[in-house]
Amino acid sequence: MATSATQPGFRARRKSSQADEAQLAKLARRSPYVLRLTRHKDMPPPVLTIKERIAPEDRDDVEGLSNPRAKTVERGSLYGESVRACLPVLKRILEEVKDEQGIPLGLERFMSAQGLKQTDINFPLDEAAGARLALFFRLQSKVKDVDRIELIGRRVAMFSREEAVYWLANVTTSDPALRSWATSGLRMLLCGEAGDKRVPRILERIRARG
Repeated sequence: MATSATQPGFRARRKSSQADEAQLAKLARRSPYVLRLTRHKDMPPPVLTIKERIAPEDRDDVEGLSNPRAKTVERGSLYGESVRACLPVLKRILEEVKDEQGIPLGLERFMSAQGLKQTDINFPLDEAAGARLALFFRLQSKVKDVDRIELIGRRVAMFSREEAVYWLANVTTSDPALRSWATSGLRMLLCGEAGDKRVPRILERIRARG
């Protein structure tokens, strides 16, 4: 008797999935941002890490290099219970990502209990989605309250591309003082202080908007 792993339908779905992941990997090699579904020994799964690709002409560390190339810079991670709590946020941002022909990539389908069991997948992101996720991951990094993390994510997801790019530049600037001020100030604006009892009410109101 054939097992599910040897049945034609299963093999076809697995082949289709492998081809799909190969196409995503190909697109990710040249996209401005890459979201990676991975594992990390110091973080509970699932682990999402976002990286930004910096073009040669935008790098500030090319002095002395004869032929500078693009480089990738890690902008932050989201993992464990925070990922599961923020699945609606992640889906909302990822469902807008399209290929060069304007066809949706359907990345949101990976943001499910089953999809997150996979690992070592690179998702190509455009500037808007990449900047929003990079900003979200950056701002929530020192927040412990899952409600506040979700609130940050939901509010950042409403940012325009221009707003996300602007604020990401501020929270990743090379000046430590300016970077710290921008991060703490924007975090306060989006989710208040730790222990603020108004957070659940604001979060429920924003959830209701969809």
